[in-house]
Amino acid sequence: MRLTVAAALVLSLGAMPACANPGASYGHDGRAADLDAGPNDVGADAPRGMDAFTVPNDAYVAPGTDAFVPGVDAFTVPNDAYVAPGTDAFVAPPDAFRAADAGHDAGAVTPGPGSYLYSRTPIGGMHEGVVVAFHPDGSYALVLERDTTVRVYDWATKATTPIDVRVGGRALTLTDVSFDPSGSSATIVGYETVSMVSTGVIIRFSDATWRATPGATAFTRSAITRAGERFTAIERPAVGEGPVGDGRPVVLSATPAVPSIARLRDLDVAADAFGSFVQAHNTSAGCDDLAFADNDFGTWGIVLACGSGGSDNPYYTEVAGVGEWRNGPTAVLGNSSRAATHGSGDYALVVSWSGRDLDRFQAGMWRGASTVPGWPAIGVWDVSFSPDGARALIVGRVSGSPMVGTVLEYRHDLYSNAAITNVSIPGFGTAPYNADSNYNLNDSAFRPGCDGGLIVGGESGFSGSVGMVVEFAIEGGRACR
Repeated sequence: MRLTVAAALVLSLGAMPACANPGASYGHDGRAADLDAGPNDVGADAPRGMDAFTVPNDAYVAPGTDAFVPGVDAFTVPNDAYVAPGTDAFVAPPDAFRAADAGHDAGAVTPGPGSYLYSRTPIGGMHEGVVVAFHPDGSYALVLERDTTVRVYDWATKATTPIDVRVGGRALTLTDVSFDPSGSSATIVGYETVSMVSTGVIIRFSDATWRATPGATAFTRSAITRAGERFTAIERPAVGEGPVGDGRPVVLSATPAVPSIARLRDLDVAADAFGSFVQAHNTSAGCDDLAFADNDFGTWGIVLACGSGGSDNPYYTEVAGVGEWRNGPTAVLGNSSRAATHGSGDYALVVSWSGRDLDRFQAGMWRGASTVPGWPAIGVWDVSFSPDGARALIVGRVSGSPMVGTVLEYRHDLYSNAAITNVSIPGFGTAPYNADSNYNLNDSAFRPGCDGGLIVGGESGFSGSVGMVVEFAIEGGRACR
């Protein structure tokens, strides 16, 4: 998942109500602060290690509003005992249990299969779209074209504003983008190429500047560069996890030649500088994406998707404060392209484009090859989760006859061929898509707070580059319009 910014085709549904509460809503206990989603329980989830499920320390709510649910809300005395304000304090030891308080604290609820509607948004002059990410309030999305241009997609009007983010006319490849959870900024990574030499670059996007004066001034080039490297991905861990613990992003870089060197660095966005976390690892392929996934001890780690010029999937983690690299399974996964973290951090999904399957990394290890869902006749490229972790979309190369735009739906923890449904875009070789056999869908992003979003793709070749944005919506789901 590219971020996912969360990974990044458009659907026109007409006028519908705007999404309420567009922010993400993870209820995975001990991961991140979040509201208990029960209809009357207004208590807030405590930080990791301080989950308020221990009797008699159930989070305080006003009498008569915290409804006890037998068999579900099993962590309170039968009447969910009221404790007066100021006395409902956390008592050690921390309660580490991860179960459901009134049915809403166990993380993403697995939904039924979705029925998808699609519509292409008319955009002139667009090159191939490679990544898409929504602002946390859902009002707009950033769409990265493969070269030079970032498009700002306004959700209300469906209009896009293209911004050429090159400096000095130098060739530029854009690879990934990530929004700060506050929505104040986004960070775009990529690389310039001059005389066959690559240099990793970072571009900063200011939300406040864009809203005040939409235009190129919202994009500024960071002073951070690394000669001989390509910045290929950026991912943000949950607060309290990752190499620093404050939620700052980690940037992945790769050297162009194979064998390659993969490097992980934490990025201090406010200081416009890399931090002290720097880890390098020799790889037998170029690495294009990363995802956070817990190790065998339940603490953070980073899995890499390396599939350019070979196959490799190393994993970096820390055990008792000591860092270590673990090699991926040799010649098992094939060439991997994209990875996505489930919002719980428990596991990551990785797409193998050569194996045409969806691999899963959990508890410090890869799922066995015999359990991996795959599609021999379908080309897959990217996987991106919805903000609540309930669903993920897998997109890739056009397939079938008649031609369809490849879209598969994964639902949380239903990891099998039978459970992953084919929801591909029909009529992809006819208007308004008019795609040919070289078209790829490269990334998708769910709009926060509703059951819809964007898919981007296109094709690039010697004759030029063309792109498209398609909007999708799940019938009967939370309306995005």
